[in-house]
Amino acid sequence: MTTVTEADIKELKELIVKQSEQLNSIDKRLAVIEARLDEWKPMIQKIPDLAEKVGELKNWKQFFLLGVTSLGSGLIGWLIRGGNRLQ
Repeated sequence: MTTVTEADIKELKELIVKQSEQLNSIDKRLAVIEARLDEWKPMIQKIPDLAEKVGELKNWKQFFLLGVTSLGSGLIGWLIRGGNRLQ
């Protein structure tokens, strides 16, 4: 077994100090990330509502296109039949 020298102890102390500094840096970064998440939380909670509204808008677009298509095809059929006869 080898003996522990003063140089080894000093190296271990430096390593511990470096690790402690890195840990403090990580803690600070984590605090910043948590603060940003707290700021974003209200917006994140609105996502399901926005998705529902987009879905409703899509449905209204489909209804509108269906109505326009129906009116257009009815008008074309009416013009083909002669335009002045209503049946």
